[in-house]
Amino acid sequence: MKKSFLVVFTFMFSLLSCTSQKQVTAPVQTIEVVSMNTEESGEKMFQKRCAECHDLYAPNAYTSQQWEPIVFEMQKKGGISNDDTYLILDYLKKNAKP
Repeated sequence: MKKSFLVVFTFMFSLLSCTSQKQVTAPVQTIEVVSMNTEESGEKMFQKRCAECHDLYAPNAYTSQQWEPIVFEMQKKGGISNDDTYLILDYLKKNAKP
């Protein structure tokens, strides 16, 4: 009895130890990082989006506090995305009247 158990156990152990194990590796995803000058892109966005509907005001035509409600109102009217709006607002505030 012990001998047959030992034979079965040895046989099972040898089967388990012979199974091949596949190593699974996940695909590598690369991400391109683009550095952008927000000042420049804010200015370009201001020129592009705001000039679609009206003549552009000089950034120093208003204070940074005055620009904020103007820009958010224009965002609604012009359907400007939040990202573009904040680029424009940041540009205008940096170049606003003191």
